[in-house]
Amino acid sequence: MFDGLLYCRLFIPPGSYGLSWKVGSNNVEFERGSSPGDYYNDEYLWTKALVQIERRLRSALGDFARYNRFVEKNLPFSCRAGKVQRRLTWPKNARPPLPLRQIRQLESVLDAAKNLSPLGAVTLSHYLNTVAIAYDAVFKELRPLSPLEKYKKKADGRHGGLLDLPPEDPEAFSKWFYSRQWAGTHPWEIVFGYPHGIMLSPHYHEESRLWNYVMWVDSLGWYASAAWMAIALCKHKIPFEFHGQKEVTDALKGIDEVDICPDLYAVHYDDLKKKRPDALRFIRWDPIPQLSPITPDQTARISQTEAARGMQTG
Repeated sequence: MFDGLLYCRLFIPPGSYGLSWKVGSNNVEFERGSSPGDYYNDEYLWTKALVQIERRLRSALGDFARYNRFVEKNLPFSCRAGKVQRRLTWPKNARPPLPLRQIRQLESVLDAAKNLSPLGAVTLSHYLNTVAIAYDAVFKELRPLSPLEKYKKKADGRHGGLLDLPPEDPEAFSKWFYSRQWAGTHPWEIVFGYPHGIMLSPHYHEESRLWNYVMWVDSLGWYASAAWMAIALCKHKIPFEFHGQKEVTDALKGIDEVDICPDLYAVHYDDLKKKRPDALRFIRWDPIPQLSPITPDQTARISQTEAARGMQTG
C-alpha cells in the first residue's frame, strides 16, 4: 500500500493483471495495457479471483500452520519459483552458443586489452573504423561495405548527431562528445537489440587526457556475437574494457543460474519438464512464502502511518 492506495496483482501464467484500490472508498482502477494471457483485466476476472482469495484467507485464519502445510503440499511446481544452472535448460547434446576454446580465448584477450596503449584522440572516422572491425567479425555480408554503410545497416539509427561530424576532426568529436547533446539517443548501440543490443562507446579519461573504448551487451541473444567482436578488437590492438565480462562468459559457458517461474521471460517448469526432465532434480527452489497473522508491532506501525497521513491531508 502506498499513499492510501492498495495495489494488487494477479499472476495467471503467462499473464499478470493489476488494479489499485483507494482504501475506504469504492474507487478501483484496473491496470491498462495489452494482456498476454487468456483474460481481460476487468471486474469479471477480479470478482472470480477475490471470491477464491477470500475463501483461502478464511481458511488460513482458522489455522495458519495447517494452511501453510496445505499450500506447500499442493502448490504445483509450475507456480513456484527457483533457479537452475543455465546449461541444464539447453536441449541435450546441443552445441553451446560459443565453443569453450573461444570463451577461454575471450577471457585471455580481454585481460590483455586492458593493458593496450590508450588513444590520444578519437574522430568519427576512427570510431566507424573500429566499429567496422567488430562488424566484420560477425556479419560476413557486411564486409564489402564501407564503415559508414555497415553502421547504418546494424546500429540503432538514433545517432544523436554523430554522423554529422567531420570525419577527421578530433576537436569536433571531443566537443560533441562532451556536449552530451546525444543524451537520450543511441549512437553507441552498434547492434540493435532489446532492451539494448551491443554497445561500443568511446571513453575519455580526464586524469590522463587519453581515450579508450567501453563495450557491453544487454541482450542475451547477442552475447556470442559480442564475444567474437571483442576477440577481433583485441587482435587489432584496440584498447577497450568489456563491462559485465563475467556475466557474459558465465552465460556462454552455461554455468550461471536462470529463473524457473511463471514469468514471461523466465524458463517455465512445464517446458523444462518436457525438454530436460533430467534437470528437474537440480532446481534450487525458493522457500514458499508463509502466511501469518499480523503482529502487534506491524499493527502499531500501520496505525501510526495512517494517523500521520490523516494529519497531512486534514
